Amino acid sequence: MKDKIYRLLKDLTAIGSVSCVEKEVEAAQFIYDYFMKMPYFKEHPEHAGLYAIPDDALGRTVPYAFIQGNSPKTVVIMGHFDVVGTEDYGEAEPLAFSVGEELEKALAAKALPADARADMDSGEWIWGRGVADMKGGLVVNMVLMEGYAEQAMAGELAGSLFFMGVPDEESYSAGMRAGVTLLSEWKAKHGLDLRLLIDPEPCNVTEDGKQVLDIGSVGKTMPVVVVQGVTAHVGSRFNGISPLGILSRIELKTEESLAFTDSFRGEATMPPSWASLRDKKETYDVSIPYRAAGYMTVLSFTTTPDQIMEKLREISSEAFEEAVAALDALYQGFKPLNKFARKEKIYYEPLVFTFGELKKKLKEEKGEAFEAFYRTAYGETAEKIASGKVNYQNGTVELMEKVLNFADFKQPLVLLGFAPPYYPAVNSDLIPGREGAGSQIYDLVQRMSRAQFGQELVMENYAMGISDLSYCAMDHPFDPNAYSDNTPVWGDLYSIDFAGIADLNLPCIIYGPMGRGFHQWTERVHKKSLLEVTPKITAQLIEAQWAQQ
Repeated sequence: MKDKIYRLLKDLTAIGSVSCVEKEVEAAQFIYDYFMKMPYFKEHPEHAGLYAIPDDALGRTVPYAFIQGNSPKTVVIMGHFDVVGTEDYGEAEPLAFSVGEELEKALAAKALPADARADMDSGEWIWGRGVADMKGGLVVNMVLMEGYAEQAMAGELAGSLFFMGVPDEESYSAGMRAGVTLLSEWKAKHGLDLRLLIDPEPCNVTEDGKQVLDIGSVGKTMPVVVVQGVTAHVGSRFNGISPLGILSRIELKTEESLAFTDSFRGEATMPPSWASLRDKKETYDVSIPYRAAGYMTVLSFTTTPDQIMEKLREISSEAFEEAVAALDALYQGFKPLNKFARKEKIYYEPLVFTFGELKKKLKEEKGEAFEAFYRTAYGETAEKIASGKVNYQNGTVELMEKVLNFADFKQPLVLLGFAPPYYPAVNSDLIPGREGAGSQIYDLVQRMSRAQFGQELVMENYAMGISDLSYCAMDHPFDPNAYSDNTPVWGDLYSIDFAGIADLNLPCIIYGPMGRGFHQWTERVHKKSLLEVTPKITAQLIEAQWAQQ
């Protein structure tokens, strides 16, 4: 098995399937072809396929394979085959996808960080882009499938197994979002009793050598803020109000605030982080900007999109009022200095909309005229996103601005919405009807790992790096419309099968080979963990689920 895993890792890694490039299509085909060479799938070709991601500009697919055993008890094993780019490899970049001695020599000649140097000298690690994150874990699953397929042919397989390989995890999880629908359909068609999903993402190692096992994954929401001011010539500054003053105050009140931080069992999410903050002027002129926009990442355990939106609405109203008050205070200090300053007071009524509220208002007031306008605007933005001219975030801002233009408001305001991607938080201990499942699985893996390999584990309730586990279950009440109504690109451009997620209701864990240097030129996976420990423990975990009542 060791040699088979290593050879397969070399072959799959050689396909440089960087996220959102056509190589993802090639990688999916490679995985599908691997299964179709097996006698089981030659006999049951309908049990494997390439599931097309709807409306995907690259024509990407989800390769899947189902092995039907003697019970409907089913374990899902999955993983992503896309990887991040290789620019950081420098002069060694042409070798980044070449697992083996040549790459190791090139990296050894570089100024490696101390921990990476020690690992290189030990000879205990495999190097290359994607070997850890996460083609290593994926090929373990593929090889395990081969062994279980042979058992199924002999009529000796106790339970069933469903494999999925997904693209796009590093970007928008288009693969896993499509995979939810695929898995939900197979569950219904074959009456599957889904017991557990194992995602063999690379496991971190603590400073004292313990391997991390995650029983859940952090949620991620991306609020978008568009601020409209009142433009004016800089020579008559007090006749307008800058949207940058309002937006910057919103940024300060969120990025430096613990109001959005969730905590659970001693773990906590980071405060929001802004990814973009800028005015919307494309050319220079001597005037106050008319609009400014930005978007941020909010991580969560239990906070829902509607709760995030309400917090942001309150903060936006406060920021608006403070910006107006500051401008008026400045003006009051300016008046004694300038005899032509004759206004009594500067004041603007705080106006804050969510995108859903504004869209509903315009539908009620303008009817079909707005509907026709929005279909056109959506189509134009969709074309830009599909062609790569804009990303989802900037496309969201563009749509929000178009709707504001249609509304023709003249007063300053704040418009709030969401941009993709959205990852609901999930914790396998909190899934209704399956409470405590995550801890039980962790205890089992801990016992097996300790007894057979002397490897200690530590449990994390949430993987803080964000993962596809988010689409496995709904662990707390959630109104999907609170997200979709406020997401301008929702529809053909971006969607989530919330009903499918609720239907799966599937306990899930991250357990894979130990790795280091994820997303860095020092990316590596531990040989023994990949070739011996992970396959054996994963197989025992799968079979334990089949054995349960």
